[in-house]
Amino acid sequence: MNWKLYTLLLVASAFTIIIGAVILRVAGLVPLSLTYLTFIAAAIVFSDSYFVYRENRKALSIGVILGIIAMISASNPAHFNALEKFGSTLSLSLADITLVIGFYLLPMIYIAMYAWSRIREYSKHVKKI
Repeated sequence: MNWKLYTLLLVASAFTIIIGAVILRVAGLVPLSLTYLTFIAAAIVFSDSYFVYRENRKALSIGVILGIIAMISASNPAHFNALEKFGSTLSLSLADITLVIGFYLLPMIYIAMYAWSRIREYSKHVKKI
């Protein structure tokens, strides 16, 4: 199991989400309260990444749950509306890029890697029986 890669994916996702929040706040596109909530979410992901780095299996599973939550939370009308406006302004386009990377791409890679590793572990276990 590549613990450092899982950690890197979590850290990259958290940083990407923070960058997007800062872009949206500086452009005045979101209220301060949403920016704070985003920072709290990123702090949770950073915390999980620490425990994944320490090779904690529960933290690895929590990372999957956080990835699913990220994709669900980003799948709302406000985010879809913003994605439809991609290219209209530089700040919105940059925020959209961070949205896709931080809330969809990196979590999907994490979840796919986790699923693949679980399948491999299971198949090794079955072959021993």
